[in-house]
Amino acid sequence: MKKIYFILITLLLSLSSCNKWLDIQPELEMRKNVIFKNENGFKDVLMGSYIRMGTPSLYGLNTTMALPELMAQHWTPVSATISAYLSNFDFTQTESKNMLETIWLQYYQTILNLNSILEDIDNKQGIFSNGNYELIKGEALGLRAFLHFELLRYFGSTPSKIVASDKAIPYVKSVTKDPNKLVSLTYTEVLENILSDLNAAEKLLEADPILTYSNAVLNSPATMAGVDLTKPHPADDFHYFRQSRFNYYAVKATKARYYLWLGDKPAALENALAVITAANSDATKKFTLGDEAAANNSQLTFPNEHIFAVYNTLSTETLTPVFFNNYTAYTQTATYLNTAFESTLHTADIRYKGNRLWETRVVPLVGNFNFFKKFNGTDSQTAIKDIPVIRLSEMYFIATEAGRADLFRDYRIARVLDASIDASLTTDAAIKDRLEKEYRKEFYGEGQMFFFYKRLAYTKFTWPVAKNVSEAAYKLPIPQSQLVFE
Repeated sequence: MKKIYFILITLLLSLSSCNKWLDIQPELEMRKNVIFKNENGFKDVLMGSYIRMGTPSLYGLNTTMALPELMAQHWTPVSATISAYLSNFDFTQTESKNMLETIWLQYYQTILNLNSILEDIDNKQGIFSNGNYELIKGEALGLRAFLHFELLRYFGSTPSKIVASDKAIPYVKSVTKDPNKLVSLTYTEVLENILSDLNAAEKLLEADPILTYSNAVLNSPATMAGVDLTKPHPADDFHYFRQSRFNYYAVKATKARYYLWLGDKPAALENALAVITAANSDATKKFTLGDEAAANNSQLTFPNEHIFAVYNTLSTETLTPVFFNNYTAYTQTATYLNTAFESTLHTADIRYKGNRLWETRVVPLVGNFNFFKKFNGTDSQTAIKDIPVIRLSEMYFIATEAGRADLFRDYRIARVLDASIDASLTTDAAIKDRLEKEYRKEFYGEGQMFFFYKRLAYTKFTWPVAKNVSEAAYKLPIPQSQLVFE
């Protein structure tokens, strides 16, 4: 199934970037009657949306390793560059504005492509087979909700400062160039639309292949050499690689994020547990926490944990220059890293021991430099292609914060952290302190630390150095090209 990414990538990347909201033209807008005449057309548009999400403009770099990580202070900024501007929450510089504009437009261009599917799919229901109508519509609705929620997490207020009647962001449910339909809705309207789309997606995905087959089977198509054909496999090739698609459990995981963002801990816990306890027909776990074997194999994104990941076909071209041979940004000092990973206490942490996550090299005329290896592996110039967007460990963190601190022990054991921390999780303050440390370690380079800070409205960061953070720093400015329609 992943070959579809290669077929469509040339088309996607050949599309010109747009600098005005009304200039957005989804890839298939002008040829919908032709493209949507059969099931394959709907599949192609959906896969094109995933491709766009995997490009450097979004999760291939900007919204995982770059923007949120710089704001979380994870990289050492270089003065008078975008890394310094974003680390200091300076959104007035041209470079900062351009990145935010790119991210905003790419999110909405992806949403418009999904809307092109949703506008036509009900009228063409009869052309689908093998449950693909429900699968495609469910994924499109789920992704639309997910992407709007991502936009809200970036460009909206901190949860504690939300005023329900204030304007938030546009929630776009059609393919349109009418500016009257591109204005921002209230927080209440946006949040209601997100939940409505997630609920509809969950219902449609009740027959998701991920509920029938193990991820091991779904990641091993019957056409691959050496696949165990004694095990049942999907009859439709489109049903493979569900962890790289917005599957049923991605809906549940997004709901867990959504409810925790709004402070509804019981609902967050319910949805997180649905993922944590998900099981295959043989009672084995659907998703398993990463372990020593994975870490030793340079798989520090822990693929078995991926609830939803995007496939970056250009990962080597994009990430190797950033993380393998770049010594001007995207690094951190050894002293700060040792503090972050509590190296004295957690001597056997599977992510940090043996220079697995970071490698110190001597760079001529520069000195010692720490290279980040999560996306390139050990001494490799070939970057990984599956970029995690939601992982199982986050569900453990959500459950821990929402009242099941006992589950943290499973995570602690998997990462081989010192057992002394088990007895420390006795108060909300202690849990918050521990989770701050673990979000940083676990999602370094993946973009989740910033949202932890924002959700809990931290007014001061204490790592790597003390830094005061204002409320305004958390709410990214909506690009000027959108504001003209407000």
